[in-house]
Amino acid sequence: MKKLFFLLIAASGMFSTIAEAQEKNKYRDDLLPRWVIDANLMGGIYTQDITTTNPVLDYKNPLSSSAISGLKFDNGMSYGGNVQIGFFFDNKSHWGIGTGLMFRVHQGDATMNQYGVQYQSVDDGGNTFRQIITATDVITEKLNVYSFSVPVVLKYKHRFSKRIGVTADAGIVYNMLYQNNYTTNAAFNYEAVYKHVNAGNGITTVYDNGATPDPTSLVLTSAQFQGNNPGGDVASYFATQRNIGYNVGWGTEPSNKTGEVNYSQSSVGFLFQPSLSYYLSDKVALNIGGYYQYQMFTHAPTGMKLTDKVGEYNSFLNNTTTTKTNSYGANIGVRFYFSKFSDRDKDGVPNRFDKCPYVPGLKDFDGCPDTDGDGIPDSEDACIDVPGLKHFNGCPDSDGDGIPNFDDACPYQPGPAKFMGCPDTDGDDIPDSEDKCPNEAGPASNDGCPIPPPPLPPPPPIHEHDMSEPILFDVGKAKISDVSLPILAEAIMELNTHENAFIMIDGHTDITGGNVINDALSFRRANAVKNYLIDMGASPKHMIAVGHGSREPIADNATPEGRAANRRVIMTLKHR
Repeated sequence: MKKLFFLLIAASGMFSTIAEAQEKNKYRDDLLPRWVIDANLMGGIYTQDITTTNPVLDYKNPLSSSAISGLKFDNGMSYGGNVQIGFFFDNKSHWGIGTGLMFRVHQGDATMNQYGVQYQSVDDGGNTFRQIITATDVITEKLNVYSFSVPVVLKYKHRFSKRIGVTADAGIVYNMLYQNNYTTNAAFNYEAVYKHVNAGNGITTVYDNGATPDPTSLVLTSAQFQGNNPGGDVASYFATQRNIGYNVGWGTEPSNKTGEVNYSQSSVGFLFQPSLSYYLSDKVALNIGGYYQYQMFTHAPTGMKLTDKVGEYNSFLNNTTTTKTNSYGANIGVRFYFSKFSDRDKDGVPNRFDKCPYVPGLKDFDGCPDTDGDGIPDSEDACIDVPGLKHFNGCPDSDGDGIPNFDDACPYQPGPAKFMGCPDTDGDDIPDSEDKCPNEAGPASNDGCPIPPPPLPPPPPIHEHDMSEPILFDVGKAKISDVSLPILAEAIMELNTHENAFIMIDGHTDITGGNVINDALSFRRANAVKNYLIDMGASPKHMIAVGHGSREPIADNATPEGRAANRRVIMTLKHR
């Protein structure tokens, strides 16, 4: 049987190792309810190691020839069961505590091989004499022991597949009741020696404690009777003497062969109960294994004589001081998981059905969280902190160009996939990030900028007439200021007076803006002057408008005053 326990312990360790390797499967212990009720039936071997006081000392003035052997316990067996309620408290639900009630019935034979005592006694008539009591055979008390106790245990369990797991209880057992019910086969020979002496006021009896009775003593023994009456009936002789009043008998059995001895003092023992578990479901499991229980009981000896008067009997268990008990065997039980399923993260989804049992989540997502609130659980969301789109695995497309931000080189400006999501504003097939003129189409050979027109042929020689007062403009504007109208009136007069005259209109800008912008702005300013002259009656054939951009400043562009002077149109009257 002990080998079985070692095998169970070794098997528990092996199964635990296997279970660790499969800890993440769906049959984890923490997915089970934490509260359990265990009901176990137990049966096996039972032993007692009994220590008693010396029964001889219970008698008055015993002779040294008295001999009483110690107690021996044999043929022990035990059966019973326990019911416990337990709670598994650690994160993995492997460890728990439990308590309940245990009731056991133990059976066995307590024997005393030798019983013989000679001592001073007093009969019913008040006469002092020597009592001689000898057991006719080995005294056996067949015991039925009832124990009622409370176990307080540390529980362990480990489930490593849908059906199989291990469990074990180990802890203390607090005994509340230990009752010995006995039935004895005892039979005794009661013999007596009466010594008569003259005490001065008459004949009286005294205790004859000599190794050999005094020749004057009345010797009521089997040896004395058979010596005087060979072949006589000893039992009948003793019965006659008993009727006279002497405390004698031959082969006399107790008047009551049954009785009860309680060990009233409580005690603390130890229980170890390992088992293999077979799961019928997530709420019911069968446990099959073994158990070992040790308990020591103490008892205050009563000092009662095993027997004194003919027919009297008191169990030799009354003289017990300690009883060390061992019980081991097999157990079979059932475990009920009766609480709600465990919800470790307190999100309302039981661990058994929670795909994310360690993180609070939503029922709609089987207990998994949706941190960014985009309707995609974190377990499926590649961008858990930023709301996104399902077809991009929860990642955003901020500019709506169909390219997710993590693949978009310009995530906040829409652009085609061929440019990694970056725009091409002027449509010249060069992305703005590489286009030096993103707002004007141009070839790649010119970095995306338009190629300027070829220069005009040189004009024929002309005679110039200085009209150098500049016509000024606001920043970025091509509208003629009213202060410049007198200059324009003078230009019209000159054109109307001289048929061969023409005017060169040169437009200029400051350096605000790039060359492309400034070139176009200077040309618009020159044209504004030209159109005004045409509107006032001048012939367009007598005017040439040219834009120079910012390339011919007349003042420092670093100051507001200088830039204002550079925003100008200069008219030059020329004659062919």
